[in-house]
Order: sequence, then C-alpha cells, then structure tokens
Amino acid sequence: MMTLTPKFRSALLWLLACAVILTCFLPAMLVERPSFAEKGRASFTVFIRDWQAAYGPEKPQEADWVPFDSALKEGLSGFEGTVWLRKTVPELEWRSPYLFFSGMKRFEAALDGEPLYAFNMEGKRRHIDPRSMLHPVPIEPADAGKELLIKTVWAGQPFIGNDMVLAGEPDQLLYALLQAEAGYYIYSILYITAGFVALTLYLRRKTTLYGWFGLLGLCLGMNLLLSCRVPQWFVPLGELYYWRDLLLPVGMIAFVGFYGEAMGAARRRLMRAARSILLLYGAAVLAAAVWHQPLYMRLTTEAAVIIAGAGMLVVLFALLRYRQSPERGEERKWIVRGCLTLTACTIAGFTVSLFPVPMNELLAMNRYVYRVLEGLQPNGLLLFMICMIMVMISGVRRVHLESERNAKELLAKNQELEQFHRGLERLVDQRTAELEQANRILSVTLREKAESLAELSVMEERNRIAYEIHDVVGHTLTAAIVQLEATKTLAERDGGIPDGKLDMLIGLVRKGLDDIRKSVRLLKTEETPPLSLEESLRELIQYTEDTMGVRIEAQMEIPHGLALGKLSEQVLYHALQEGLTNGIRHGRCSRFRFTLQTAGETLRFRLTSDGEPFGSAAPGFGLTSMKERAELLGGIVSIRSGAADDGSPCGCELSIELPLG
Repeated sequence: MMTLTPKFRSALLWLLACAVILTCFLPAMLVERPSFAEKGRASFTVFIRDWQAAYGPEKPQEADWVPFDSALKEGLSGFEGTVWLRKTVPELEWRSPYLFFSGMKRFEAALDGEPLYAFNMEGKRRHIDPRSMLHPVPIEPADAGKELLIKTVWAGQPFIGNDMVLAGEPDQLLYALLQAEAGYYIYSILYITAGFVALTLYLRRKTTLYGWFGLLGLCLGMNLLLSCRVPQWFVPLGELYYWRDLLLPVGMIAFVGFYGEAMGAARRRLMRAARSILLLYGAAVLAAAVWHQPLYMRLTTEAAVIIAGAGMLVVLFALLRYRQSPERGEERKWIVRGCLTLTACTIAGFTVSLFPVPMNELLAMNRYVYRVLEGLQPNGLLLFMICMIMVMISGVRRVHLESERNAKELLAKNQELEQFHRGLERLVDQRTAELEQANRILSVTLREKAESLAELSVMEERNRIAYEIHDVVGHTLTAAIVQLEATKTLAERDGGIPDGKLDMLIGLVRKGLDDIRKSVRLLKTEETPPLSLEESLRELIQYTEDTMGVRIEAQMEIPHGLALGKLSEQVLYHALQEGLTNGIRHGRCSRFRFTLQTAGETLRFRLTSDGEPFGSAAPGFGLTSMKERAELLGGIVSIRSGAADDGSPCGCELSIELPLG
C-alpha cells in the first residue's frame, strides 16, 4: 500500500480546498434561487434592448436618432458632451413599479416630455462613481408605452454594463442584490476580521509582517464591501464609492511589503524599488482622483491591471531569486501556493472579463458555470488570503518551536550555571577564610602602624613648635643682641650706659619671654591672628626698623578679597621674619627691599638686602624649616646672593612663589 508523504498530503489537501472553493462555495451562493417573496409576481427586468441614442446639447430631431449598439457604447469611452437616450417603456406588471438608474454621473429623465427625475445636472458633486450608485424612481403601471427620454452629460468614462435602467419593485431588486453579493459580504468580513487581528498582533509584538498583512486584509475587505450596492440602501455612500479605488495602490504596497517580509527580502534593492514605484503610482492615483477623473478611472482599471501584474512578477522573481533559510521552508511553501493561486485566478478572471459577449451567452445557457467563472478572481483572493494566514501561522509555529528550543537550551545553561554557582560558593567560602586570616594579620599591622603614626605626629608637632619658637623668639633675641652690642660700644666710648638703652633692652628681653610663653601655649591651642596678612607684615617691618636700626623699603600689592589660607599666610609671615633676622644677624645688613605681588595664578615674595653675600653657605635651621613648609604648599623657594650696582655679589635674595589655586 502506497504511503503519502506529509509534503504530498499537504499539497493534495490544498488542491482539494481550491477545487471546493472555486467550484462550490461562492457559485452555490450566487446562483439565483426562487423566493417565496417573488411567487406570483413578475421578476425585475433590465432595459437592454431597443435603445436609441443622439448627441448634442440641444434636444435632437427625429433624424438624429440612431440605434444604441455596441459600437456606440464603445465610442463613449473618452467622449465628453451631452448624450440623449430614449426607449419606449414596456408593459409594467408590478403593483408598485420603480425605475432604477445607474452608470451616469449627471442626468435627467422624462416620460413623454414630463420631468421624472434629475441628478447632479449642475455638476456640483464632482466625486461620484456612477458604476455603483442606484437611483430608484417610482412610476405608475399606466406609464407603459410612454417614451422614456434620458439626457446625460458624459465625462469620458467608459460604458460599463448594460444595467443602466432596471425596472421592478424595490424589494425584488434588494433581494437580487443580496443574493448576488452574499459571497462578497462573507469575504469582506473575513478579510476585515483577519486584518484587525493582524494589526492587533502588530501593535502588541511590533512584527512588521503582521502590520503588512493587516493593511492588506483591511484594503481587500473594504474594497469588496464598497463594491456592493446594497449598503447604499441604508447609508448614503455616493462619494465613498468614488474614493474606494484609492485602496488599490495601498493594497499593492501592502502585498509587496508582506511578501518581502515573509521571504526575508524586504531590504533587498528590488523590493525597495518596487515599493517606491508603487508609492509613486499611489500619489498619481490620488492626484488624478482630485483633479482629473477620467485619468483616475484609467489608472484604477487598465493601469491597475498592468501595475498589479508587474508587482506579481516582481514577487515571483524574488521568490525564485532569494533563497530562504531551511527553518522557513513551511512558510515558503505557502508563499508559493498563494502567489501561484492568485496569479492563475487573476489571469483567468481578467481573461473572462475581456469577452463579455460570450459570458452573457453563457449566462443564458448555464448560470452555474457563469458564476464559477465570474467568481475566479474573488475566490482567488480568498485562497490567497488563506495562504497568507498559513504563512503567519507557520511563522508563529516556527517562533514557538524556536522558543521551546531556546527554553531547553536555557534550562541546560541554567543547570550549568547552578553547578558553576555551587563551585563559586565553595570558592567564595575558601576566599572568605583566607580574607579573614589576612584581616587578622592586617589588624595587627594596622595597630602597629597607628602607633608609629602617633609617635610621628608627636614628633612633627614638636618640630612645628620648635620652628615657631625659633622664628618668633629668635627675631626678638636678635634685636636684643643688636642693642646689647650698641650699648657696649656706647659704654666703652662714653664710660657709661644710657638709661634709654637699658629700658629698651629690658623691653626686648620681656618681649622674648612673652614670645616663648606664647609659643608654649601652642601645645594647648592655636589662636588665629587678629590682623590681616598685609597688616601683620607691615607691623613686623615697623617693629624691625624701630628695634634693629635698619631701613626696609616695602611694596605690597595684594588684591582685595584674596583668600590665601591660614597656613600660607603663616609661611609668608615667617619667611619675611626669618629673612630679616638672618640678614641682620649673619649678613650684617642695614638696608632691605621687600615686594609681595600677584602674577597670574602665582603670588611672588621677594626680599633683597645689602651686606655680606650669601654665597654657598648651607641654610640654617630657620631657613630650612621655612623652605619645607613652603614646598608643602606647592611653592618654589630660592635663596642666593644678590648683586650690587657694579655687578659684584652683595647681600642675599630670598624669593618664594606660591600657587593661588
């Protein structure tokens, strides 16, 4: 016994579905059936035969009338002007007969010269589709035998169909239209529902494939719905019928976009070019719809067939050119089926529409076969939509299978990760024990380090106080020594000591004692000097001049509001104090020049003196400590011999540069 493979079984089921839908589903609904509502009444009729036509704005004469045959009907395509039509009303077998006019944008009708109905003769309603609109006009059974005269302003549209005038009762026509259009309502509901579902999925998952399919489904569904005449019985849709054809380019763009996404070729140059051309076509259709209606009709009929055929060829070429991944094999299968089915049904439907006369003869011979051929295109669209739905289902199934596979891989990775975590926990425990041991060792080391730092801090504090005692007290004692030497000289020369000198010496010694006490108090607290830096420096200069008999020229340019910091001010004060003391004690100087000013982001200190040159002597304790404190603040200290007017070494020059930042 032969076993069918899954691939062959799937293809067989698809062919069976195509056969059922194409030959049974829609035709069975569209074939007219007798209705109990029509029993005992004459059916509605179409006024097809015995029409006469004439042209011109004025009412034609009898000689102007000619039979309205096929040649005249074809000649109306592209004709713009007034067309007259007349026909004798046949016997009316209905209790409440109506005439239904269609296919004309601007017309007026009369019975035996009496006005019967007029529509848009002034041309104010420009955007009208005459193919879909019905104009019911009541008449009387007694009007049979009268001349029906129609005056219509033709706008170049082609003559489509022969149902320009129908006769019957409204319920009969409504029943017939419902019966003829039932399949389209079913299809439009299916397409619109599928479109909304796809758009909902697109909004939730942001998948472009769903967005293109939703747009395509809505375009097809609304186009089919607006192709039906029944809705205008309940809602005025005159202008909406006109704009319906704008859905064609939108649907074509969605068709190409959907196939591009489904084949993974949306970003290919060919597909981008096809979408760009369709966008230009859509813009042209919109412009023609607004400004040139005959061109609009041509663009949405003949041109639409050409553009749609080219779009399908592009899709077929892309389908053969661009190979998909093996994971998308099921999707590719449904893509091929949908494209081939739609192509075949569209070509067959278009071919059937090219031969209206044989189709009318077939309608008289076998209505069922006529309905089968008439339904090729809508049924092809239904089969195409089924294929596209299967593409989406296959995509969802593929994503689901990938998710399951990823979930299994993730579970395996989680197990590996759990084992890694266990190993990591063991390693952490081991490292924790090592860290605890290291912390115990570090604790002992830090305790020893803290004790060493405490001892170092004590030593630094002692050195600071020693520097303070040396700088402050040394300056006072130097002044006392200078006065003692002067007193000794006076005593040897004059044979006595002046009282003023002794009082000065006593004051200097007392001041030295006060300075010592003040420095010792630094062990307990450190008070902020009450004077500013400039005031302190000037006080020091004045005190030195008064007590040591030297001359000091000072020039200080410190900007107002400049904040140096307490430590910087102490360094500058002690630097001046140490420079004056060393110059008097060791250099035997009698004249000094001192400048303090800013230069950019730097504060410059400069002290020069006369007397013995500094030479290469090593700095003493005071200069060394002063230099260390200045360098701690990021400053630069320079000590060298000065120069006399003749260029020979003379005295000492002390310069300091401190950053202001």
